[in-house]
Amino acid sequence: MPFSWGQHDCLTFTNNAFKAMYGSGWADDWIGRYDNQGSYVKRTELEKEFGFKIRQLPNEIDKRLSPIDYIPPLGALVTTKESQRWITGVAFGISTGTKAVFLSKEGLHPLSLEFVDQAWVKDT
Repeated sequence: MPFSWGQHDCLTFTNNAFKAMYGSGWADDWIGRYDNQGSYVKRTELEKEFGFKIRQLPNEIDKRLSPIDYIPPLGALVTTKESQRWITGVAFGISTGTKAVFLSKEGLHPLSLEFVDQAWVKDT
């Protein structure tokens, strides 16, 4: 499925992947809070809604998942600046072990793991 803001975007895509793999999403409580009838909300509104600055997003993810600084294994949450991105400045994706997949207007967009900026794994 192609990218669709608030319906099938990088947050819902990665959250649903986590649900399928682990039984619960990594951001269940964030879903639906950043969407304004199919459009994204302004940065200031988003920061007010979530209670943190967008630039602090990696720190907020660190509270939910374990950050890693090695090649992302299968199922890791990853970010890149090399794919379609919005207010966050990065795109969220999932590592397939050999690549990372992100969403584009056409559907899945695979990238080499060398383009991954940050990665997190679920604690087991």
